[in-house]
Amino acid sequence: MHSNRIALTAALLATTSLVPLGAAFAQETTTDDVITVRYQYVPDDKRVTSEVSSFLDVDDILTTGDSDIASALARVTGISVTDGRFVVVRGLNDRYSNTLINGSPLASPEPFRRAVPLDLFPTSLISNILIQKTFSPEYPGEFGGGLVQIETTRLPEEGFLELGVSAAANTATSFNEGLLHDGGSNDWTGFGDDTRGFDGEFAETFANFNVQRQQLGGIDSRTGAVYQAEMIRSLADEELWVIQEGDIGGDVGVSVDAGERFDFDGFSLGVLSAVSYDNGWETRTGVRNDIDVTGAGDTAGIRQSNDKERTVTTNTIELNGMFNLGVESASGDHAVSALALVLRSTDKDSEISTGFDEDDNTQIIEGRTGWFERQVYTYQLSGEHVFELGQGLEVDWRGSFADASRNAPDQRLFKYEQQGDTGPFTLQNEDDTRIRFSRVDEETTEYGVDFTLPVALFGLDWEWKAGYSNVERERASSLRELGARRSGIVPNDLFAVDTDGDGVADEGTRVDFVFADENIHPNRFRFTEVGGLAFPEAYDATIDTEAFYLGTDVQVTPFLRAALGGRLEDGEQTLNTFGAPEANPAERQDIEARISEEYFLPAATLTWTFADNLQFRVGYSETITRPQFRELGPTLFFNTETDTRFRGNPFLQNTEINNYDARLEYYFGREQFITAGVFHKELENPIVEYVLPEGESLSTSFVNAPEATLTGFEIEYEQAFDLADMFERDGWWSDFEVFVKGNFTYTESEISAPDDQFVLVADISGGSVVNETGDAAVTPADCDASPRPSFCIPAGQLLEDGAQLQGQSEYLANLQLGFENTETLTRTALLVNYTGERVRALSDRSTGAPALMEEPPVMLDLVHSRSFELDRGGVYDVRLAVRNLLGEDYQASYSLGGDTIVVDSYDVGTTFSISLSRRF
Repeated sequence: MHSNRIALTAALLATTSLVPLGAAFAQETTTDDVITVRYQYVPDDKRVTSEVSSFLDVDDILTTGDSDIASALARVTGISVTDGRFVVVRGLNDRYSNTLINGSPLASPEPFRRAVPLDLFPTSLISNILIQKTFSPEYPGEFGGGLVQIETTRLPEEGFLELGVSAAANTATSFNEGLLHDGGSNDWTGFGDDTRGFDGEFAETFANFNVQRQQLGGIDSRTGAVYQAEMIRSLADEELWVIQEGDIGGDVGVSVDAGERFDFDGFSLGVLSAVSYDNGWETRTGVRNDIDVTGAGDTAGIRQSNDKERTVTTNTIELNGMFNLGVESASGDHAVSALALVLRSTDKDSEISTGFDEDDNTQIIEGRTGWFERQVYTYQLSGEHVFELGQGLEVDWRGSFADASRNAPDQRLFKYEQQGDTGPFTLQNEDDTRIRFSRVDEETTEYGVDFTLPVALFGLDWEWKAGYSNVERERASSLRELGARRSGIVPNDLFAVDTDGDGVADEGTRVDFVFADENIHPNRFRFTEVGGLAFPEAYDATIDTEAFYLGTDVQVTPFLRAALGGRLEDGEQTLNTFGAPEANPAERQDIEARISEEYFLPAATLTWTFADNLQFRVGYSETITRPQFRELGPTLFFNTETDTRFRGNPFLQNTEINNYDARLEYYFGREQFITAGVFHKELENPIVEYVLPEGESLSTSFVNAPEATLTGFEIEYEQAFDLADMFERDGWWSDFEVFVKGNFTYTESEISAPDDQFVLVADISGGSVVNETGDAAVTPADCDASPRPSFCIPAGQLLEDGAQLQGQSEYLANLQLGFENTETLTRTALLVNYTGERVRALSDRSTGAPALMEEPPVMLDLVHSRSFELDRGGVYDVRLAVRNLLGEDYQASYSLGGDTIVVDSYDVGTTFSISLSRRF
């Protein structure tokens, strides 16, 4: 078992690190040959692991009071969080990290990422989290920045029942006016009903036909104009168009945790279950602007083009559950566990943007309503066994199935433009008024086995490790859009919103009246499918990996420990891009991309204990990173969350990474230490995003830069001070302990993009993708051909040489100051989290636009918790928290030529929360 393994390693270290440095060469003995012990071993989870790592346990999370894993990880050395969901480890964004749960991979519900959104995981279901920053062969080879290993709560030692309630309010959202729209009667549960989507036969038609293909109208009536009008009329939910202002309440949550243990003759049976429900609100009010570049060279500058105010209110409903059933032998040598984990989060969005749009040269009003369901189901069966072979052969096995999905049905988008300087606002059609349906489904199946054998060979203590794993990941994704189309006989004044200038939409001209049931027919309005022909917006994708590894952890001398090994990993990634489905599968035309590579990935870490509780680690490893699924699709995709477009690149290759690490560690008390480390990474063919001008709008695409480097250092410090040791023991402070925890990380990165090296891009010609070679296994070496293929572009033409990597902050810092009363079980902590400026979007080499830099707010939080008992029995836990005491806001801006323009900002607000639980 893992706990046994750590205990064994700790025991080995304890026996050696008790010996002073000089004893390595000449032990001092008495006349009775008794060894004199001079030093005391200080245990720590980070110390006993063979790699550079960090840990978060229940006690850490209790101190910070964070409700989800993403928030908790933001306080770990070298880690930041983007979009509130994805971890950035040591300056490498989420594509370079990996997440496991009890050793198994998770499926992701994100449409554009394989990374798992960690805001889905409530901390109440977690026992501890390992963040490993140096690669070891037992983990997947996709290991660039680091790995997050989540361990769920173990089986209870005794029966319990815990009930909890929580409430929160935010100054920018709660009890203020926000935006609302009607939906289904079940929306409060997070489960949609038949309010959104097609009814009956129309649902089947939409699933099997592209309703845009008019030429089929004479063959099959289901694609004709009359049928299309009837099909859209079946949506008949005009209230989904209407966005209203209304009062927003506070956040509420409830939870139930229960467990029981049954002891029998020879074995024990344990059961653990947990269920939680949370309903919260967030309103973001700020600006959403654009810029233009003026001048060139030394005189280049920027000016604000669009000037828009944006408000979006999101109602988030979370429903999570876990059930764990375990059997353990009386000896503790054998255990089998069955886990079922369900994580579900639904966002209901209402958004309005108003202001001047330079592209249309007029004032505009834009609206959006959306419903986004994300869920992850994970089922795992695992076993841990110890056999009497050598010093105890440990065999761990696991099998898991994870199913993730993201469903966004019936998203409504509309736009009004003002006619002239004082005229009415008119509703736009086709390109600006649409209904969207998008869905992602991903399944991940994994099974594996690990063997660990401690033995004594050649007078040394060894721990040999070997294992096998097989992972199959399948994903299907689609985006369908229906655009409003009007016939020539529809009067223009039907689109007028405010004809009398009173600021109120006239009846019959509001969007819900314009697209009312009686107006949807071939002679007035109908919605036809947009996209799916020149730019197919659906794909199927798979990644299959098979891996073997072998390694050893050996105590070379009483002061030198070595962890050596390698992983052989064979992976194949495929992606098929196609248009909207047709009833005849033979008509489907796929555009394929494929990457198949086999790697041997070595890893070595040396740990030298050179003085009392002082040790120094150095490590080297080789790892990889694969492209995200949609990054390989040679077509135009639309991000429905950010309203941005991007195009994939079938020529992308895997990134290969050389990792160098060194860390000095000093442990001067239990859970008290100071560490300082440096790291350096060399990335060959790093995947970066660049700006791709297309017509009047900008989108982005992806390319393998020739090289990139990343270098940094980090320092971490934790110490506790017992006030009883500092003052008189009979004072009121005698039961108090003051603690200080802090960390700081500095990272710098640099992309190499010289003009004499080439990158591969998809050649877009006439709206289609042209791959001149017809071979997906194209490399930059093909650019040496004469004439040079059109897909070969000088690196400096697309990328800025020396630019920093996207998502990387130069500075990260955390500080925790607090005190704890061990007698009254009271804990209070002041928490500071600082994430420095980082690149949100790379510079645009075609227009000279600089990189878009975002500045996350400096978060100052205060958390207080206390446990107490009442006369009637039962243990109560109460927690009070105030988040963002400084009232910091978020903003993103461009800077060039001494000018800085904020293009995205919103008020974060200060959050006050309270939670109460009772344990029986």
